[in-house]
Amino acid sequence: MPTTALAHFQQDINRARAIVNHASPLPTGTLAEQLLRSDLLRSGWMFAVGGLDDYYCDAYTDVVAAAIISKNRHPAMVLPDFFYEIKFPIRAILEQYTNNQNWRWRMAARRMMERENVLSLDTARSLFNRFFRDQHKFFRQVLEGWVLHATARRRVFGISSYRYNALPPNQRGAALDGAWERMQDRFGTIIQRRHDCIHNCDRPRVSPQPLRAADIVLNVIEDVEFLVLRSDEHINAEFRQFLFDRGCPPPIVAQAGY
Repeated sequence: MPTTALAHFQQDINRARAIVNHASPLPTGTLAEQLLRSDLLRSGWMFAVGGLDDYYCDAYTDVVAAAIISKNRHPAMVLPDFFYEIKFPIRAILEQYTNNQNWRWRMAARRMMERENVLSLDTARSLFNRFFRDQHKFFRQVLEGWVLHATARRRVFGISSYRYNALPPNQRGAALDGAWERMQDRFGTIIQRRHDCIHNCDRPRVSPQPLRAADIVLNVIEDVEFLVLRSDEHINAEFRQFLFDRGCPPPIVAQAGY
């Protein structure tokens, strides 16, 4: 899969960290200074979630366009039925693209997602799982590898890799069920706080919610980055397998999307 989605995300997440690092040492002697610092921390939070949304939208654009381009290059490839339900903007398809005719599919997929967002784990699952094999679906079915990853955090899954490894096999399924619930709660909270910042300036009731610790936002940024990096690894692996399973030969798979 093209690397643009991940490259843009890394830029966005670095911007989020830069905002938080700038805000962290600011003075807090007056109420105005405290509010300004907190608002910058909120901006870092919003940038992180915005980068998450943008990544999933771009990645979905990439896999849809890459599948169609692969079909053009290898007509014997069989697209699954759900492709015939995807609605592309007609104008993007009919426009002339003199340099690269495959660009029409990338542009059509991009415009398809212009007014969409992926601001929940359920939405990401509904988009990508159609490309994934059984037993390899987002997110519960891939969770064990994520819990055991070297950069996994207990605050995301409610269990450390060390503790999980120490469990007997007959207890691991329940532990993963709990980890999945904790993961949904963690990212649900992260995304909801972004909504609060966007829709009511982080004032869901009478006064702004407190946000004074830069470390809290840095943890959010770290967790969002973990989710995107693990997702990107899985999407790449499963999309390659998707193309193989649909009848694409290795040379076509190797250049998918380009």
